[in-house]
Amino acid sequence: MTIWTPQLTQGKPIYLAIADAMAGDIMSGKLNVGDKLPPHRDLAWRLKVTVGTVTRAYREAEIRGLLSGEVGRGSYVREIAGSTALPARTQTTSQLADLSDAAPPPVYSEDEFDAALAHVMREPSRLALLDYMPPEGHAHYRAMGAKWLARSGIEISEANVIVTSGAHLGVMACLSVLAQPGDAVMAESLNYASLGSLISGLNLKPVPIAMNAAGLDLEDIERACKTGESKILYLVPTLQNPTTLTMPRERRDAVVDIARRYNLTIVEDDIFRLLDDRVQPPTFYSLAPERTYHITSLSKTLAPGLRIGFVATPPGRAQFLRLRQRAAGARVTGLTAEVARYWLETDIAEHLMGRVIAEMAIRRKAFCEVFSQHTFSCEPGAPYGWLALPEHWSPLRFASAALALNIKVTPGPAFSFGPQAKDHAVRISFGQPATAQDLKNALLKIRDLMEQDPEDDFTPVA
Repeated sequence: MTIWTPQLTQGKPIYLAIADAMAGDIMSGKLNVGDKLPPHRDLAWRLKVTVGTVTRAYREAEIRGLLSGEVGRGSYVREIAGSTALPARTQTTSQLADLSDAAPPPVYSEDEFDAALAHVMREPSRLALLDYMPPEGHAHYRAMGAKWLARSGIEISEANVIVTSGAHLGVMACLSVLAQPGDAVMAESLNYASLGSLISGLNLKPVPIAMNAAGLDLEDIERACKTGESKILYLVPTLQNPTTLTMPRERRDAVVDIARRYNLTIVEDDIFRLLDDRVQPPTFYSLAPERTYHITSLSKTLAPGLRIGFVATPPGRAQFLRLRQRAAGARVTGLTAEVARYWLETDIAEHLMGRVIAEMAIRRKAFCEVFSQHTFSCEPGAPYGWLALPEHWSPLRFASAALALNIKVTPGPAFSFGPQAKDHAVRISFGQPATAQDLKNALLKIRDLMEQDPEDDFTPVA
C-alpha cells in the first residue's frame, strides 16, 4: 500500500480537492500505475475528514479514469488509456513556425481545461452530451450566446441566436439562406481568405468593393447598388482581415444608410472585435438589427479548438437559419459546448481573454519593432500584421521562400476578392508560436529575407 497524503487546494469541496490532488500527483509521477491507495478510513483519519468524503473522492477519481477499485482488494492507480497518443502542444525550435492562422496564443492551462472536464463529469445528465444537438443549439447554449454577444453591445433574445460549429459555418449558413445560386455577394476587395472558395462553392458571384483608409468605399457600394448587382453585403468591420483596419462610426452610419435605401442585407463577420479592448464603434447589428446577421465565435478569443460560433439573426429570421443548419449538419457538439459554457459562466473566460489580449499586445509590439522601417498595417488588438513587400518580391514567391526557412505566412493574393485588390503583401499572424520569443525569431528571419533578392528561376543557355 502506498502511503499517500494529498496536498489539498482551498476554495473547493474537499472531495474534489482530493481527486484533483490525485490527478496532479499521477501526472507528476508521485503516484504510479499500479500503486495501491490508502483505505478510505486511513486517509480520512490522516486528513481529518469523514470516511464518506474520502469515499466520494475515490468515486470521483474512478469516474475520471484515475483509479480502479476491486471489492476486498482496494483502489489502485490505473493507466490512463490513450494519454500517450495525444499530440504535443508545445513547439520545438525545429518545427514549422506557423504564422498563417489567426489563432489566439496558447495561454490556456491544463487546470482550466480540467476544471471544465470535471464539471462535465459531475453532471448527472452528461451522457446527453453525446446525443444530437438541435440545429439551433439547446436553449442554454443560445442563452450563452446571447450573453457573449452582449459583450459586443448586442442586446438580443436567445430566440434570435443560432449556435454553429464555428464562425465559418455561420457565414456559410447565412449566405445559403440569403442567396440562390447565381446571386451575387458584395464584399471588401481584400477579405477573409476562405470567402472566395465559399462563394464559389455556393455558386454565387463575387462583387468586390473598393477600399480606402476608412474601409468600404461608399461610391463603389452606390455604384454596385444602382446597377442591381447584389442585395447582400458581407463585411469584416473590426480589425478587418487582412488589413487590420476598423471602420469608424461615420462610415458605418453611411453604409447603413445605403443598405436601407437599397434594401441590402448585411452579413457582419465580427470575430476579432473583442480582441481590441478599446471603446469600439457600434456593431452593424446594433445600428441596423432589422437587416443584419452578426457572426462571432470563441475560436479567436479563447481557444481555436472551441469550434463554437454564434449568429445574431434579425427578429423573426432564426427559423430559416435553423432549417439550413439541419440540412448542412453544422450543429455544434455537446461536449465542446458544455466546456465553453462552464468557462463562460465562471471567471475562466474572463481570465483567458485578459491573458490573450495581454500576450497579443506583446507579440504585436515585437512585430511593429522588427518592421519599423517597413510599410505595414497593424492596428491595436489585431492578431496579425499586413506587411507590404518590396517590389522585387512577389507575394507567392516570398511565401515560398519563407516556407523554405520553415516559416509559413499567407501571401496577399489569398485574400483577393477581386482583380483590383492591393495584395502585394503578406499576412503574418502572431498567435500560433508557443512563445513571443519564438515569434520574434521568425519575424527577424522574415525581415532578413525581405532584404534579399529572390533567386533566379531560369538557367541561361547559349
